[in-house]
Amino acid sequence: MTRFLFSILLFLAATVRADETPEQRKILFFGHDDRQFIAAPYPAPFAAIGRLETHAGSTCTATLVAPDLAVTAAHCFLMEPRKIDDGEWFKTGAYKDQYTARYKVLSQTFHPRFKQGLLYKGDDLYILPEASPYDIAWLKLKLVDGKPPQPMAMFNGDRKALQAAIKTAGAVVTQSGYAGDHEDVLTAHRGCKLTKLRPDNTILHRCDTLSGDSGSPIWLDTPNGPLLIATQSSAPDWFKRKMVDNIGVTVLQTPKRP
Repeated sequence: MTRFLFSILLFLAATVRADETPEQRKILFFGHDDRQFIAAPYPAPFAAIGRLETHAGSTCTATLVAPDLAVTAAHCFLMEPRKIDDGEWFKTGAYKDQYTARYKVLSQTFHPRFKQGLLYKGDDLYILPEASPYDIAWLKLKLVDGKPPQPMAMFNGDRKALQAAIKTAGAVVTQSGYAGDHEDVLTAHRGCKLTKLRPDNTILHRCDTLSGDSGSPIWLDTPNGPLLIATQSSAPDWFKRKMVDNIGVTVLQTPKRP
């Protein structure tokens, strides 16, 4: 759905620019597009990932982590000033016009501090650095139809335990979402690098993401299975790529469960 630019502020552009050249896209992808298409029907843990649709028709990615809860990015609901664009539908296993389960979004919950750190200019949303760690949200869901998938396991320890888990995994993660250039099918970047766990509990990573990947899961592969540790928040524009890696918000930052 969205992507970010870095300077003094963290800038959010509404969509991938139509005039972006293949060479610029290559730079954005750290020199090479390493994403893979996931074949439908999606196996676990990909089955728990779904497309989030808002009332206004915007789309993001979210992940089922409990029978009635999913996690995504907070900015998905705040693309217009002084207006919350409520979630409408969450569809797991979305492929073309099909899905495995459809959920009505009953509510979204995110930190009030995130909303306080937003600036709007024209069609762009600007996120102040102090608001960046709060770009994560809960979705309260009600199953409407379909067969619900197994939720993805979510990390539930403290920062020290997260640091240990990242170290054990060699700082290698997987990211998967409904990217803007293939918004009706699931793509994934397997084995990408987590480059830093920052003091504000955000991460820097080198997974290939685009618009639509906002809110998508970033997970570790552990001996006990996939473990969701963060959601995708932002990526710099191509000409800022050397300044910063992509940004995710760890689940340490989730607000109180609804």
